[in-house]
Amino acid sequence: MSYQDIDKEIAHLEVVFGLISTRDRFPLSYWHRRLHALNRLSMVPVQRERVAQLESTLRSVGAAQDQDQDQDTASLHSIESTSS
Repeated sequence: MSYQDIDKEIAHLEVVFGLISTRDRFPLSYWHRRLHALNRLSMVPVQRERVAQLESTLRSVGAAQDQDQDQDTASLHSIESTSS
């Protein structure tokens, strides 16, 4: 993949990651695979920095997703205990 192609892929992921949410249609594992595929390529330092920022963004979304799941589980347990 050429330097320009890598730049286009990173730019695309930057746009997508700006819109991604914890309830996104695509699982976070899909986006992790896309980033790992980039990491296997030969990139210049500025591209590596951009990918590192994307990885950080994805980790933040993953943490928010985990928090949402914990809240959903707590709410479900609360509903179950009040209805018993």
